[in-house]
Parts: sequence; C-alpha cells; structure tokens
Amino acid sequence: MFKAGVSNFDLKQVLGAGLETVDEIIANKENHIERISIPKKNGGKRNIIAPDPQLKYIQKSIYWRVFRRYKADPSAHGFVLKRGIVTNADCHVGAKCLGKIDIKDFFDSISIDHLKNCLFGNKHICRYCKYYERMLDGRCNPSLYHNKTHNFDFKCEEIKAVHIPAYCEETGYISLFNRIIELCTFEGFTAQGFPTSPMLANIVMRGFDKSMKEFCATEGIAYTRYADDLAFSSKNLTKFELKKKIKQKAYQLLWAYGFAPNKKKTIWKSSAGRLKICGVVVNVKKSVQRKDVHKFRAEVHHATVKNADKTTKGDLRKLKGWASFLMSIDPVKGKKYMNQLLKFEADKFSIKSKGI
Repeated sequence: MFKAGVSNFDLKQVLGAGLETVDEIIANKENHIERISIPKKNGGKRNIIAPDPQLKYIQKSIYWRVFRRYKADPSAHGFVLKRGIVTNADCHVGAKCLGKIDIKDFFDSISIDHLKNCLFGNKHICRYCKYYERMLDGRCNPSLYHNKTHNFDFKCEEIKAVHIPAYCEETGYISLFNRIIELCTFEGFTAQGFPTSPMLANIVMRGFDKSMKEFCATEGIAYTRYADDLAFSSKNLTKFELKKKIKQKAYQLLWAYGFAPNKKKTIWKSSAGRLKICGVVVNVKKSVQRKDVHKFRAEVHHATVKNADKTTKGDLRKLKGWASFLMSIDPVKGKKYMNQLLKFEADKFSIKSKGI
C-alpha cells in the first residue's frame, strides 16, 4: 500500500514537521519525553510518559489529521466525542446486577504489532501518499485537494521540487506509516501520557468491543467500555448468573487480543448494594454518592475560604472539572458549586465571570 519512501511533503502534510526533525526524534526518543510517577489511591504508582512540546505537537497533528477520523465502537465511551462517564452510566441505569472487569496495564499492553495489524493499509494514512503520488505523475489537479479538504496548496512543479528520490533510496523504503507508528509509541508500546494513546486504544479494541457486544446482546446483557474498564449489567439475571455467562468469555476474548484481566479488580454486585460505574451510582437513577459530594464540598470550601491565598488556577481547574461532572448528574448542586468557583476565580484572578 505504501510506496518506496517518504518525502518532506508527505511528512509536513501529516505531521507538520520535516524528515530531519522526525527522524531525529525517532532516533533519540528518550530525550523528548519525561517520566512522571503519580501516586494511586491504592498505594501504587502510575507511570506517565509525557512528551516534550515538539513531540506533543507532532502527535497532536497525527491525531487530528489521521486518527480522529476513526470511529470507535458504539460500546466505547472513553475518549470519544459526545460520549463519556455519563453516557457510559446511562446504559446500566436500573440494572439488577453489575459486573466490572479491569484490563491490566492497558496502554502498556498495546504493542507496535497491535497497531500495525489494525492500521496498516488504512485509507486515512494512505490518502496522503496516494494523492501525492498522483500529483507527481500529473494525473490529478492539485486544486481539487486545496487547503479546505486535504491541506494541499501546491502546484505540481512545487510538489516535484520537494520530492527527494535520493532520500527514499538511502533509507531502505521506510514508509510514512512506520514513522507514524514510531512517533506514537515508546519502547514498543503505546504510552500513558501520549495524546494519541487513547484513540489508538479504541482502534485496537474495536474488534473486541464488537465481539463482546454481540455476545452480550444474545444474552440480554448490556456491555460498555470506558478505557480499561469493562462493565456488564442485566435487569433479569442474578449476579451469579451474570458472572457465569460473562467471566470466562470476557477473559478468553481479552487473552485472544493480547490483554490480561486484572483479577483483583474484577467485581460482581447485585442491586441489594450500591451499583457504581466510574463514580456514578446507577441503581434506580444516575446519582453521585453522598460521601463524594460531601468530600467535594469540603474541597471547594478549603480552596475558596480556608486556603484561598494558596489556591492556584490549576486547583480551580480541577475543582471546576468535578463541578461540571456533578452538573451532568445533579444540575442544581453542580451549578451551585460551579458558580461559587467562578465567582472566587473572578475575584482572585480578575477574570470576568458570567456564572451559569
């Protein structure tokens, strides 16, 4: 699907960077990332690989020009436009029982081989090479592929001038495809912290989601996935019946796709207790657990009253994010806290606030 090599034209259209820059980053990737360790609630540590501004810019270019065109399976709710924690919970409201399975080391399990199997030959990468080759041969009018559609704004003569045949020969036909894969992975796997990783995870999991969803549909079971959290619920089965039907099938399918279940985080519950998905209680209707609201209220009070002098814009951004989440579940309470935060922000940082 991909021809011999890749030119400056191809790379600048997709990545916004030329051959020299891209190959330097690939060869010295360690110099373009920062390893960050964040404490987990359970006492462990979450390892984040944060790209530097240059690599991050290139990865965002890849995301916007290539990967965002992919459509995740309807059962995927994490990192998908117009879907999220609330839409994920909507699918399980009023359930009689709930099962949750966590995928172990999710991003660290998505290898280059996973990506090549899912992405090789796809039209969203191929189109940059295909149109470019057609223009070189004079078989199409570049004006058809102007900025508005494909960011092409060159004449045939200019396109021929930026093509570097010698480079294609010297590199042994390293394709645009392979460079994109290299730029989106670290040490052979997708990295938690790369802006491309969530979308790549959804692309890799698309086959799994489809198979799992179809199996669950035959059993009258609702299935959703939010990143590495799989959720199953039923309005007719008991939790033991749900576990019997789902556990083995889900585990086998995960292993077949090269993943492993985190057995310590696998949970099966009945509606006699609290059914909670990604912080949203779904027993009868969507709600936020009372203790979580009380904790949030205390954090808002601490940030806006007790510790107001030390509150940063970053602190407010986090609190406003939680207030937005609360608004999507309980609009009255959410708006109350959001307006309080916006007023404090306006007074402290002299920002005009319209409120909600």
